[in-house]
Amino acid sequence: MIHYYFGSGKGKTSAAVGACIRAAGNGLRCAAVQFLKNGTSGETALLQRCGIDIFACDFEEIRFFSQMTDDERARVILSHNRNLRRVIAGQYQLLVLDELSDAIQKNAVDPELVSQALALPETEIIVTGHKRAEQFIQCADYITEFQCIAHPFQKGQIARKGIEY
Repeated sequence: MIHYYFGSGKGKTSAAVGACIRAAGNGLRCAAVQFLKNGTSGETALLQRCGIDIFACDFEEIRFFSQMTDDERARVILSHNRNLRRVIAGQYQLLVLDELSDAIQKNAVDPELVSQALALPETEIIVTGHKRAEQFIQCADYITEFQCIAHPFQKGQIARKGIEY
């Protein structure tokens, strides 16, 4: 089945990570692909220790896609597509595609590879992202919208290690 977690509220990735840990704890082979992220957020180390494969952009500092040079964007797209090919070939039972709907909206991933990933047989898929994407609304079995009511960022608070990343 396909799960789609989207919206402006905090907790989409955390919910996907929780489901991934639950699946791994029950013996399922799991992987997570982080789109538009470089794999340095706090959950990645824990997921790896749980035997969950993590795939993210392969350079140290990643900025907002709109602030990247054309060369940097091309490198990110290549990394995203390479990571999707890896998980498509990996025979996972649960697959988290974190921030995928954002990557699609920014044309930062090959749509054909996304279609292949979503069609993987006997694989539970969790997609996260900020903006509502009809592509996932149409195909998802679970749809959860996260709505931001209040967030410290609105008062100028920067993201805190261990809490927001």
